[in-house]
Amino acid sequence: MRHFLLWWALLPTVALGQSLDSLHVMVDAEAVSAIPYVYRSFQEAVAHLKEGSPQNPMTVYIRPGVYWIDDPDDPEVRVGKDGRVPFGMTVHGGYLRLIGLGEKPEDVVLASQRGQTQGAVGNFTMFDFWVKNMYVENMTMGNYCNVDLVYPLNPRLNRPKRSDAITQAHVGYVHGDSLIAHRVRFISRLNLNPLNGARYSYYEDCHFESTDDALNGTAIYRHCDFDFYGQKPFWSTFGRGAMFIDCDFYAKSNSRELYFTKQGGPVTVIDCRYHAPSDSVYIGWTAYPQPWLRCYQHHFTLNGKPYVIGNRQPQNTIQTNRLATYPREAPFLGVSQHEATLMTARDTLRLTCPEPVRWHVDKGFESYVALIPIDACSVAVVPVNHTDENVDFCISATTEDGREAACLVTVKPSQLPPPKVRNPKLRITREEAILSYTLNAKMESDDSRITWYRDSIPVAASHGSPARSYRLQPGDRGHMLKTVISPKLKRSDEGEPITCQVQVKRTPQQHTLETDFSHFYCDWQPVVAEGVWTVDGFKPADTSEYPWSFNTNKPMWEYAKGFNGAVGMGLLQAQRGARLRYTPVLRQYGDMSLELLVDPTKTAGQGFGSATGQYMDVCLKFDTRTLTGYGLRMIRTKKYANAVDFLLVRYDQGIVTEISAPVSATCYLTGCTISLHFTGNELTAHVTTVTPRPSGSQLPHEVSLKAQVPANSFGGVHIQHTGSCGESTTMLHRLTVCWH
Repeated sequence: MRHFLLWWALLPTVALGQSLDSLHVMVDAEAVSAIPYVYRSFQEAVAHLKEGSPQNPMTVYIRPGVYWIDDPDDPEVRVGKDGRVPFGMTVHGGYLRLIGLGEKPEDVVLASQRGQTQGAVGNFTMFDFWVKNMYVENMTMGNYCNVDLVYPLNPRLNRPKRSDAITQAHVGYVHGDSLIAHRVRFISRLNLNPLNGARYSYYEDCHFESTDDALNGTAIYRHCDFDFYGQKPFWSTFGRGAMFIDCDFYAKSNSRELYFTKQGGPVTVIDCRYHAPSDSVYIGWTAYPQPWLRCYQHHFTLNGKPYVIGNRQPQNTIQTNRLATYPREAPFLGVSQHEATLMTARDTLRLTCPEPVRWHVDKGFESYVALIPIDACSVAVVPVNHTDENVDFCISATTEDGREAACLVTVKPSQLPPPKVRNPKLRITREEAILSYTLNAKMESDDSRITWYRDSIPVAASHGSPARSYRLQPGDRGHMLKTVISPKLKRSDEGEPITCQVQVKRTPQQHTLETDFSHFYCDWQPVVAEGVWTVDGFKPADTSEYPWSFNTNKPMWEYAKGFNGAVGMGLLQAQRGARLRYTPVLRQYGDMSLELLVDPTKTAGQGFGSATGQYMDVCLKFDTRTLTGYGLRMIRTKKYANAVDFLLVRYDQGIVTEISAPVSATCYLTGCTISLHFTGNELTAHVTTVTPRPSGSQLPHEVSLKAQVPANSFGGVHIQHTGSCGESTTMLHRLTVCWH
């Protein structure tokens, strides 16, 4: 950091009378030819860059004008190399300065106009700088893929945006020791990347326009202003984090909840002002903050009124007057680890900070650990839990100047031996199989893992609590139903598995299929059999132009807790290409209906990660062996970043054709109900959501589709997801199928 500040201080003041030479060149689009050290394009100037030095850096002066780093009229689609994103220009140098010579930053514009699926395959990025130190002043760097370029000095240079649909379109990266940007406007939308990546980054008097996953998460921002068109401008700020001093934030979206980061990390906000459409919005550090997170604020306001950021989790926010004197770097205290699990009578944890600190335990949890000082910077943590439940709390370290770090500790009670199963019995009722057993321990502590099999095919499993019952399927008749019990207590490992089985002689007649997926078997199950869910992965032919694959040694689905727009517990895709098929007993099927309740993780309505063949198909009247039937497709397209297209499709031996015109709508949001009906020769689909219509949207918020199609005799169900996972999944909550 000291070297970075020294280099910044040594920068000479820009002198317009500076004579040009090999280390001082100029870019001037209006220049006549044959002027030494003057070039008409930025590309020409870059071709003549020298190494420079800290005292005499390579300097490129840029006269007013619009300079296209990548030709926006070239129809060739840009593709990245060696697994990287496509770049408009890669620049190698040593000590580099870029100086705009206009009266204001708007006068000099370095521009591009490409993004993911909009003139590029991958997240198109204008610049990739490989330098030691970089200084940028008095200009605009903009990717105008989804933003109009307006140039008041010469309106003939105006250019409309490539598309209304927001996509990943970047400004640039810097690989080097330091970046300083002064009076620079950074323009894009999604994933702005305003020269991210240097070891130290400093922005002063700069302007930023972005949506989510956009800003430099390890930078200092001073006297800057930000137009936030999204909800979470940072992907993450892990490490020392980002610091804002005397900055203004303007909320340009209608989100009721606003956060600084998506994945978390420290943020410091000093003498800053947030301007939002309403005083009732919530401003948090991150949507799902961990208890150990520590962020700092001093004199922060929302619409002119004092506001505590992240006030739902007050332990995350440190307010201190020590920040009144602006620090040169963000306040930060490192700790050897942020999370730990300790078992009583077995584990000891050593926590260490890089400087002397005081250690303390969250109030009310002091009896669950003993803190034994090791030295001024370290402490030994000994767990002491004599209950039957795990206990979570934080152990914090504090410095004399008020910085804080914390470790979230889970203290488990001492280990008990695995229990033994007694009197296991399987009995068949009219509609289900019920497993009963006892343990040589308290049954309220039972945490046994139970897996159900029909012959050798797994059909149900425990998720969180023992699955002691199984709803019979007509296909079970005549087969052996088996359970494998791996006995376990909350305080023990799993014991020796016990098997219990019974032959199924009678099953109910099947008119409906209902599941909330709470006992769904999520591991690979590729067998297609009557009355069984086939759980696997598949890459459809219509995604062939997009290179992705999955690992057959890992599950494609998981029953887990949701995040972002996915609420509660449900079935989530664990890998791209996740697929489900249910095969009913073999017979002739007529009319059929299906209702599926889902929560897309995406909260803006776009449903999927990008418009790269990412969709979910929900099908009925389906032959699960030949992949033939009908369904509804929800797909992200290039048209909108806050809506998906809905269309009816026909599967024929795995080949998909559209059988209705697509409808763009905003209802693919939390609490989305997908209803499909096949009656006679008519397929209908209806999609609604409990989430209110996005403010200002003119698109439909409800979908109804209809198509006349040939009847078939199939009765299967098929769900195919080709979207990327993590932040782009769709949680399945409840499925109801009726055969009429």
